[in-house]
Amino acid sequence: MCAVYPLAQFCRFATQDLEEARLQVAKTYCDHSLTPMVSGQRFDAWQTMATLGSIAIGAMGYGAEVEIDPGALGEFYMMMLPYQGQADVSNGSQRTIASSSDGAILNPDGRTFMRWNADCATIMLRIDRKSLEDQLSGMLDAAPVRDLRFDIALPFTGGGLRLCTLARLLVDQLETVRNARQLRTTNLYTSLLLASLIEQQPNNFSPRLASRTAAVAPRQVRVVEDFIEANADRDISLDELIAMSGVSGRALFDGFRKFRGTTPFGYLRFVRMKRVREGLEAARPGETVTLIASQWGFHQLGRFAVQYRKIFGEQPSETLRNSKLRSR
Repeated sequence: MCAVYPLAQFCRFATQDLEEARLQVAKTYCDHSLTPMVSGQRFDAWQTMATLGSIAIGAMGYGAEVEIDPGALGEFYMMMLPYQGQADVSNGSQRTIASSSDGAILNPDGRTFMRWNADCATIMLRIDRKSLEDQLSGMLDAAPVRDLRFDIALPFTGGGLRLCTLARLLVDQLETVRNARQLRTTNLYTSLLLASLIEQQPNNFSPRLASRTAAVAPRQVRVVEDFIEANADRDISLDELIAMSGVSGRALFDGFRKFRGTTPFGYLRFVRMKRVREGLEAARPGETVTLIASQWGFHQLGRFAVQYRKIFGEQPSETLRNSKLRSR
């Protein structure tokens, strides 16, 4: 039903019935009115959605010009990242046009009202209010925080671009999910999304957050480390690491130098070295150093052997030989 849409494997519905669409969307978000604005216009609504703890992420469109009135959202924040068309969105006293160049952040309090163009299709994130406010409390080392309010407009530049990139990376990651274990690795993205939203999108706590040191916090370094650990078997780009960290590339590299004495890619190389060692220690008959090292991207074996010895104090061939002796 949703084969041509983002996150198609998480399809929730596709329908030409307005009331069915309203009821289905209400299950994900909240009760609302849904009014077509052009008489006789074809209605072709669809929605995909994956739930990841405190975040639900998916995409949707109505295929017709509609007005949506949910009132106050209540228990969640909403992020809209249109990739085609546009929507006129108001939330409390704020208003913006969400499009492929500017998204929108909707707060739980204050009336929300939207008018979507017929061709509007957007990535949508439903973010649990309590989880986000708890995240802010932890970042401020403060008592539980309420009434976190964001600016509604989310330009896809600067910090907004990094936030949008992170959300789209989460979508890309989910597109490749084939089992429950892979789905769990996306939790790395969701935890960072909460922190990045608070740090990157202007809000009423931004002055307090800005008073902290500009250096990368250990939390952000650890998030990137966790991401590398979970994805060391594939190509990892600098753009992905920057998006995961929620800070600039320079700040990310400075953070790794300060807290880890290396670079993000130096850490990636170290993780892959560890995986080679684990492979050598568990080698099956016929497996060689060359085979196992190449599986983790080490093809210049002379340089690899020198680096391996510096880290582990022995040649990779010694690790392999010792593992064979232990298995006898």
